[in-house]
Amino acid sequence: MKKIVPLSSLILLVTLFQFCTKNDSLDVSTKPVITTTPVMTFTSYNYLDTYPAHIQVALANSDNTPATNPITNEGANLGRVLFYDKQLSRNGTTSCGSCHQQKNSFSDSVVLSRGLDGGVTTRHSMALLNMRFYKSGKMFWDDRAATLEKQALQPIQNHIEMDMTLELLEAKVKSLTYYPSLFQKAFGTSLIDSVLIAKALSQFQRSIVTYQSKYDRVKQGLEIFTAAEAAGEQLFLTVPANRTCASCHTPPMFITSSPSAPFGLDDTNDLGINNRGNFKSGSLRNISIRSNLFHNGSVANVQEMLTAGNPGSGKQPIPSHFLRTADIPNMMAFLNTLTDRTILTDAKFSDPFAL
Repeated sequence: MKKIVPLSSLILLVTLFQFCTKNDSLDVSTKPVITTTPVMTFTSYNYLDTYPAHIQVALANSDNTPATNPITNEGANLGRVLFYDKQLSRNGTTSCGSCHQQKNSFSDSVVLSRGLDGGVTTRHSMALLNMRFYKSGKMFWDDRAATLEKQALQPIQNHIEMDMTLELLEAKVKSLTYYPSLFQKAFGTSLIDSVLIAKALSQFQRSIVTYQSKYDRVKQGLEIFTAAEAAGEQLFLTVPANRTCASCHTPPMFITSSPSAPFGLDDTNDLGINNRGNFKSGSLRNISIRSNLFHNGSVANVQEMLTAGNPGSGKQPIPSHFLRTADIPNMMAFLNTLTDRTILTDAKFSDPFAL
């Protein structure tokens, strides 16, 4: 009897383990993985910044914020939590912030980002800076999403990136205890659905605006350019005469949705906007500290972009993106003034789940 009892207990434990394991395998895609609750500080972050005059003018001319989804502090705060919440992926391992990292200007440090099961994306992660100033409102490298609200849910549904259905997304968010009050504060309702999720994510992303660089201080009359920086600005605004840098990267946000001519980067594997070989021109803010440029991440950094095609570079020139060797130092000096490092560490854009 003393031998039979332990043996019976062992059999019972094995049976229970197998039963639980089978049940878990059936439900793994619908059961939220246990996660830490986001750190909610007593600080009420302000996402309604008062921008300098030169930024305000650009915003008045280019703002793509719809009247149905204005930025509010509560909405952007909810968007921040959603942006960093890995529960928005099928297996609880990947968030929007996994591929759009604050420390990398809301881009990725690698050419192609890794999704929830280790697969890689088909394009480089675009820097999420100053998207509010892309007047047409179209998103992705190929402009395929008509608005930021429509873009917000697509990575969540992408089978490589986060692999969720909207039904499963809504169920997961509803099951997490910290969301009902956040939705109530943001939208005045306990309703949680994909429409409001998209709105909150869009509010957060539109609030990511760079306006604290040396360039901005110069435009406010608080500093002056060095001789090299001033010369670089003139190059940016005037060379070449038929299609300047500014014609596709319009100051002060260095972005436009209506460039003077479409930009094409030879890529037999990706034909971009309307399959014509053209791609979206992103903001040049923080370009000097970003890597893996263009839709396929094929250019290591801005220095390589400017030098390609020059004697000794060993690389083919990128159309409209290279200069004479003598002009490169001045252009680099100017582009360095566009760097806003505050955006890389500002707490209101940081991961609320990080302890």
